[in-house]
Amino acid sequence: MNEARRSMGRTATELEERAPESSRKSTQLHANVRRREVYIHASTHPDRLALFAVGRARESDPRRGESNPPKMDRTVTDRPSAARTRSFRMALAIAVSAAMVGVPTLLADGNLLGATGVATPHLATPLTSHARAAASSVFNPPCYKILTTGQQAVCVSIANVSEPNIIPPAGGKQATVEPNATQNLPLIIKARQPLNWTGSPRNGSNCPVTLNVTGVLWNGDPYMAVADGTTYHGNSASSFYVGPIQVNNLSYPWWYTVTISARSSANAPNFFPGETVSWWIAITQNNSNVYYHNSSAMFTYRLSGAWPYTPYPGAPNSAGNGATFADVNLTAVPRDPNWNDSVRLVLNTTQADVIQRATIGAAYVDVTSTSPNGTVVAAGTIQFNASINGAGFGDVSTFAVIPATYNQVQGSTVTYKIWVFDANQDQIVTPLLGYNVSGNGTFVAGVFTDDLLITTNPGAIAGTAPGSVVVAPGTSVNVTIVSRNPNTAISSAEVNTAWGFPLLGETVPGAIPLHRVSSTIFTGVINGLPLGSFINFTVSAWDFNQRLEVSPTLGYVTNDFASLVPVLPTNTSFFYVLVYDNGTHTWVSGAQVDIQQFIQGQPLGVHTLGNTSFGLAYPNATHSLYTPLLLPANGTFRITVTDPRFLPNGGSFTEPVQVTLLALHQMSARQTLEVNSTFMVVQESNLLLFYLNATLPPAPVSPSTSSSGTVPLAAGLGLAASLGAAIPILLWWRRIRARRQEEEKRITL
Repeated sequence: MNEARRSMGRTATELEERAPESSRKSTQLHANVRRREVYIHASTHPDRLALFAVGRARESDPRRGESNPPKMDRTVTDRPSAARTRSFRMALAIAVSAAMVGVPTLLADGNLLGATGVATPHLATPLTSHARAAASSVFNPPCYKILTTGQQAVCVSIANVSEPNIIPPAGGKQATVEPNATQNLPLIIKARQPLNWTGSPRNGSNCPVTLNVTGVLWNGDPYMAVADGTTYHGNSASSFYVGPIQVNNLSYPWWYTVTISARSSANAPNFFPGETVSWWIAITQNNSNVYYHNSSAMFTYRLSGAWPYTPYPGAPNSAGNGATFADVNLTAVPRDPNWNDSVRLVLNTTQADVIQRATIGAAYVDVTSTSPNGTVVAAGTIQFNASINGAGFGDVSTFAVIPATYNQVQGSTVTYKIWVFDANQDQIVTPLLGYNVSGNGTFVAGVFTDDLLITTNPGAIAGTAPGSVVVAPGTSVNVTIVSRNPNTAISSAEVNTAWGFPLLGETVPGAIPLHRVSSTIFTGVINGLPLGSFINFTVSAWDFNQRLEVSPTLGYVTNDFASLVPVLPTNTSFFYVLVYDNGTHTWVSGAQVDIQQFIQGQPLGVHTLGNTSFGLAYPNATHSLYTPLLLPANGTFRITVTDPRFLPNGGSFTEPVQVTLLALHQMSARQTLEVNSTFMVVQESNLLLFYLNATLPPAPVSPSTSSSGTVPLAAGLGLAASLGAAIPILLWWRRIRARRQEEEKRITL
């Protein structure tokens, strides 16, 4: 049998070779010229070009084979020129009609151009490329069967790859997508045989193809209905459909287009956000002037942009009284307010809103506060901070605050109701909500950890032993305390700190007030610390009966210089600046430290500006106060310290203190850089101490025995040194004092 097949193939080939060469060339040339004429004529009209591509693809479809074209194609090819012209004019008329009503135009591979005329990427490829077999990327949407009777099989699909697929899954009736109310939805009715007949009407009850659409609005009102004759069939009253277009589809070669248009021919909206749309296709057949009407099942989809649930009982998506909290979430903080509390109301959209693309366009709350004796304390309306942007969307979260003026009477009742609108002004309303205003109460257990919860950010600080957590220099730490009993208010609270710097060998106490968020929540911030610091702290809290509770000790450390810079490069240097106020015997916080490099006497190169924290400052990176900056070695730097509290000689204005330093890679010098009657600057290796307000006020008792009434410089320095003994860098200061005394003896001699 195989041999017989091979023999038949050879015979066919021999017959083809024996055919006159001139005859074959003439036929092929005539076909090529005709195609070229059609292409040139159609290339100036995209609709005609697409129609030409349909015919070209049909001729070259590999599934049919060029050597054995289908009968239809042979008939068209063999027709006289006039017949071909009539056929071509008819095809052009169909394409032009499709373009005029804004429906998709068919491409050669079965895809479509959208109603806007924007081509899919396939349009950029040569027309000849459409002759290849369909690839997996070719747009081929599911076609839902609406008639299944033998040769009369009919199905419906969407027309464009960019439109939402409102065709339900096979066997279903509800679409899985929710289109926008402003989007056109063209559909393709695909048939095995022609649905229209000679002289068939383009509209009316006997129209071969009819689209029927009705809807129910978000509030339950019908909009376009069968009962009142307002069923939508399309914007064009003269024609319910466009087509047919015969395509290269073995199963469904006859295509008709119907469109669910978003707006009418007068540009009025046909559909609205939140509307539930029902649609079906009616097919009418004519058998010897006897009409047979068949309809598909009724399919539905919802239009996005409105609340997913409605309180109206007539709407398909009605949730009755539960609609509001299916559409939005409400959070009230605190839930059990105490006296003088404000209450924050937060509205958030739900997951159902994400699918529906519903947002909060506006909201307001009506509030009434009533005292225990029935007297209205306060009443009013408060707006939420919701708004609609230029794209027509509102907010997914919004808030309003019921101020403390509504919560001034213990035992009073506060009631409120919230009205919420989506971006299209669909309204939902909460039931009447409320709370009772409690008294301030008192700490119940008498133990901080039982009555109060303390949290920190970074959070590890609150859960570990003091000093076991390392944070980066300059990192602020947030401290929050919360009353574990919602009816026990916190009157006041503070953080008590003990800050230390190993280079000083001293611990500096401090206090940071916590600020009231609500009656049961207080919070505060420990500002960033320099490198190489440690801090221990406790939290003190008082209730309204002035009962004090103190937390366990917490703490943390910052990275030291060695951990940040394990090896100091040989071409760099680094030093610290310390500022001490002898008048108050404290390390100065907030003094400005300006470090400027000078090159050949000009202020060039590195320039950093910072402030002291507990007396400490150092060269810092720009815009990062506590990040150390390595300086070029062997550079000359002018260090200027400005302390607002340094008022030399009782003056009324601050005078900056300025010294010049040669910054070596290894800074080992111990020397006095500057000294006068009111301040002194001393270098101790890579530490620069600015000792301000060195001149002491007169003793409060026992007047001086000096005949001149003044204290000599050496004695003054000695007295300053004796007061400086309170500073834990005592040994260092003693060395400085001894050197100063030796220098003054030499000067005296």
